[in-house]
Amino acid sequence: MHTLADHYFSSILDYLQAQGISTKTALHAISFDEFSNQRTHQLAPRISLNSYNALLVYGKKTLNDPLFGFTLGQQIRTADYGVLGYLIESSDNLSSAIKALLSYDSLVAGIGKAKFELNTDTATIRWIAHQSCNEHVVLRNMTAWVSVIRQLINLTLSPSSISFTYNWLPSQRRALESWFKCPVKSSAEYNQISFPSDYLTLPFKTDNAIINSTFKQLSEQQLSNFKSQQCIDDKVNQLLTAKTTLQNCNLIGIADALNLTPRTLQRRLKQQDLTFAQLLEKERKKRADTLIASMPLADLSNILGFKDQSSFNRAFLRWHKCSPLKFTKYKTASTAK
Repeated sequence: MHTLADHYFSSILDYLQAQGISTKTALHAISFDEFSNQRTHQLAPRISLNSYNALLVYGKKTLNDPLFGFTLGQQIRTADYGVLGYLIESSDNLSSAIKALLSYDSLVAGIGKAKFELNTDTATIRWIAHQSCNEHVVLRNMTAWVSVIRQLINLTLSPSSISFTYNWLPSQRRALESWFKCPVKSSAEYNQISFPSDYLTLPFKTDNAIINSTFKQLSEQQLSNFKSQQCIDDKVNQLLTAKTTLQNCNLIGIADALNLTPRTLQRRLKQQDLTFAQLLEKERKKRADTLIASMPLADLSNILGFKDQSSFNRAFLRWHKCSPLKFTKYKTASTAK
C-alpha cells in the first residue's frame, strides 16, 4: 500500500500556506478528495502516493521552484515524522536513529524502502523509492534525512557524497552541492547518502532513554495497527471468494461485512490505487475462466452477478478479446490435445 501519513503530507500544505497559497486552493488544484470527514475536510490518516506526487508537482509549478522537494527537505522538523520523529530525536546516536528509521519508516511513508550498508570507513543509507515516486519525493526524503541529523548532532555536518538516479542540470547540482557540502552525483544507479562510519557514534543533543523507550513502544503499536489495516483488498477478496454467487454483491454489503462505511472502504481501497468495481470484476473473471465449460452461459452469467447474458458477453469480450463460445471451444480443444 503506497501511502504516507497525513502529518507528512500536511507539512507541505503548511509550507505552501506560508508562501501565500491556501490549503483549500492547493487541494482543489490537485482534485484532492482523501478526507476522513468531507464536511470538515479533515485529511484521511493515510494519503495516496498519487496525491503526494500531485501536490509536489503543483508546488514546483506554482512557486516556480525546480528543486521544490529539496526546498521542502530543508524545512523539515522531527515533528513532521510523527512518532518516528520523536523516536529518532530521543535516540542516543546516529546508529540508533538509523535502526529506528529502518524499522518504522513505513509509519511515515510506505513509498520506498531504506537500506543500510556499513564498510570499514564508510556507511551508506540507500532509498529504493517506489517506481511511481517523482524526483521531488526523493529529493525531499534525502534532504530531510540530512537536515534532521544536522539538527540533532551538528549543523555543519556533511555527508561524504550524495547520489541521485535523476539527471540534474549543472545549476541545480551546484545548488545541491552548496547545501549538502559534498559532491552530488547525477544519473547514479541508486539514490543514496554516504558518510564517514565514525558519524554513527556521534551523540545526539536530544538523547533521552526514557522518552525513547516510550516512543519505541508507541511505534510498535502503530506499526501493528498499520499492518492490520494495510491489506484491505485481501479482506475484500476473501469475502468475494467466499460468496457462492456474486448476485446482489455490492460495495455497501461488503463494507457492512467489514464494519466500515462505504466511503471509508472506498477511501482505503483508493489508497491502494484500487476500486471495489476492479476487485469485483477480477473475481468475476476468475470464476468465469474456471466455470465456463461446466454450465450453460445463462446460469454462469447469473452466478457472476450480471443482469443478463448480454452484459456477461460484453464483459467476457473485454477480458479475452473473444466471445465465451469461442473461448470454450479453444479451451476444450487445448484440453483434448
